[in-house]
Amino acid sequence: MLVGETITTTTPGFGAPKTMLGAPSPRLLLVDSRNEWSVRLRQVLHENGVELDVLSSAQTALASLQSRFCDVLLLEVPLPDMPASQMVAVTRHRFPFLPIVVLAEESGVSEAVSALNAGAFHFIPANFEPLQALGTLRKILALQNEPVTLARAMRNLKQTIQFSLPSSVDYITAAAALLTEALVRFGIVTIEEINIKIAIVEALTNAMEHGNGFDPHKLVKAEAKFLETKAEIKITDQGRGFNHRKLPNPTAPENLYKPRGRGIYMMHRLMDEVRYNRKGNSVRMVKYRRQSKST
Repeated sequence: MLVGETITTTTPGFGAPKTMLGAPSPRLLLVDSRNEWSVRLRQVLHENGVELDVLSSAQTALASLQSRFCDVLLLEVPLPDMPASQMVAVTRHRFPFLPIVVLAEESGVSEAVSALNAGAFHFIPANFEPLQALGTLRKILALQNEPVTLARAMRNLKQTIQFSLPSSVDYITAAAALLTEALVRFGIVTIEEINIKIAIVEALTNAMEHGNGFDPHKLVKAEAKFLETKAEIKITDQGRGFNHRKLPNPTAPENLYKPRGRGIYMMHRLMDEVRYNRKGNSVRMVKYRRQSKST
C-alpha cells in the first residue's frame, strides 16, 4: 500500500447485507436483582431467537461467565453487591471483548455514567420500549460478529478511505467494522477499545434516519483520514441538516436519560472531538493516537 493512497468504495461494496439479529441463538446474560427488566425483555428477545439468562447479583454473574459464554452482558444498576463501575472494570479485565450494556432508571444515571466511563458499551433507560431495546442489542450483536483483523500499526502510512452508502440499516455494521478495523490497523485504538464502533454506528444511523429519512435513494458519504497522530472520520448526509447549536449539552450526564441524543452522547464519550458543519448535515469525529495526544 502506498503512502497517501486513497481507497474509494462505491456501495454496495461490503458484501451481503446483515439483516439478522446476530449469530444463531445468541445468549444474553442479565443481572437483575428485582426481576423487573427480565419480565419486559424476555418475550421480545424470545420472539427474535435470543436466549436470556437472568441472575440476581454481580458475583454470580462473574462465576457464570467463567463457565459459560454469553454474547452480551446486561447490568441493571444499581447492582446489589458491588458498584456497577467495578463490575464493568472486572468484567472488561477478564473478558475484554464482551460488550456490556447498562440498564438504569433515571435515579441511577450517575452510576450508569460511571459504568460507561469504566468501559460499558451502551445505556438503555428504564422507560425503554422492548423493540427499541431490541434495536440497540441488534446493533451490538452485529458489531460483535464483524471480524476485526489486526495488523502491524504503520505510523508513517497515511490513508484516506471514502465510500457512499444508501440509507439502509443493512450496511451500517459492515461500514462501521471497516472503519474500526482501519482504526486498529493504524494504531489509533487498541483491540480493547473496539467499542469505538458504537460512535461510528451512531453517526451513520443519525445520518440515515434523521438526515435522509431512511430514503434508500439518498446517500450517506463517509470519509476517513488516517494520519500519524490521529484519525478523522466525516459522515455527511443529503438532508436539510439541523440546528446543532440548540442541542442540550451532549456531554452532560443528565442528558443521557432523554429520549433523544443518547447517540450523540456516546459519540462524544468515545471520540476526542465531535463537530458539526454549519448546516448540520455533516459531523466530523476525531480520535487521537493516545501516545501522541499525551505528548
